[in-house]
Amino acid sequence: QDEIQGGPEVPQSLEEFVADIKDSRSDAKTFAIKLKSMITLLEQTTRTAKIQEYLYRHVASSSIPKQLHCLALRLANEHSTNANARLQLPSPELVPSLVDNSFFHFVLASDNVLATSVVASSLVRNSLHPEKVVLHIITDRKTYSPMQAWFSLHPLTPAIIEVKGLHHFDWFTKGKVPVLEAMEKDQRVRSQFRGGSSAIVANNSEKPKIIAAKLQALSPKYNSLMNHIRIHLPEVCRS
Repeated sequence: QDEIQGGPEVPQSLEEFVADIKDSRSDAKTFAIKLKSMITLLEQTTRTAKIQEYLYRHVASSSIPKQLHCLALRLANEHSTNANARLQLPSPELVPSLVDNSFFHFVLASDNVLATSVVASSLVRNSLHPEKVVLHIITDRKTYSPMQAWFSLHPLTPAIIEVKGLHHFDWFTKGKVPVLEAMEKDQRVRSQFRGGSSAIVANNSEKPKIIAAKLQALSPKYNSLMNHIRIHLPEVCRS
């Protein structure tokens, strides 16, 4: 029970501990108490640093940059006011290509317009036969208008681009969808984390790895349907 409770008497590093022992010529008991106190302090410091790392990572992954949010708003406005931003994708004469197995079909599910554009552009630019590329872009209802506006105004010719929202699929809007049921169960589990990330981090009784797991459960990538829809690829892309 003999411990030094923080303060300047607790060595802050191994070098300081060694110097302190040499200068004070402490007995074995004092040596043991100071060593234990120093180790406890270092463990607390390490724990705090790990939790801060997990928290900052969580904040970075769950935040939406202002510029990205503004881009979606501008594209949504463009979609409603500019007919060129509401083009049918692909054009009617290219629709048969969507189920033509002689083409190379790729499915990209995302609610991030900018990230989708980067991936799609890279795919077409680095393809040996871009004219044979068919890219099926799937997004949610909220992002559908901005996504359609972007690819209407920035076509990736000669590739063929299809933009669809999940609300366009009958199998998604009717009946039970297993992935939605699983996400609802996850949502009930996440609802137990009252107080959000602040309350999770403030719990001093749990190990950093447990705190990291709880923060990860709050991450948008686990809440976004776009990250789970790949299990329905046969329904999304029937080619």
